[in-house]
Amino acid sequence: MTAAFEDKVVVATAKTKYETKISAGKHSWIADEPASKEGTDLGPMPMELLASSLGACTSITVRMYADKKEYPLDSVEVHVTLDKRSAEDHQFSRVVILNGNLSTDQRERLLAVANACPVHKLLSGKIEIQTSLG
Repeated sequence: MTAAFEDKVVVATAKTKYETKISAGKHSWIADEPASKEGTDLGPMPMELLASSLGACTSITVRMYADKKEYPLDSVEVHVTLDKRSAEDHQFSRVVILNGNLSTDQRERLLAVANACPVHKLLSGKIEIQTSLG
């Protein structure tokens, strides 16, 4: 099975508390923990990165579909929260805001498309994580 993206993601944390450098291909960014958790607060927490992946994928998928169908979608905004119900029970809540002169049918279709974004499918399915030492 091949990766769904071109390059692997590399993540490194040194001795600068929890400042974590992330790279994927030519892109790089930082994850961190807030000062209240002894971090340096230089970037979003890992759970925020996970929620942002769902939001970004949803937004891009909706935009692509609207463009393909020539829907009058001016913009799409996605608000994502993650509710930790217990140690093993979590729920994402996602609000999709569609701006434009869309019909009711177009809005409903775009909502269905939002639920079909690849990250939504991944998070809704069975996930296995294989870990080894390098």
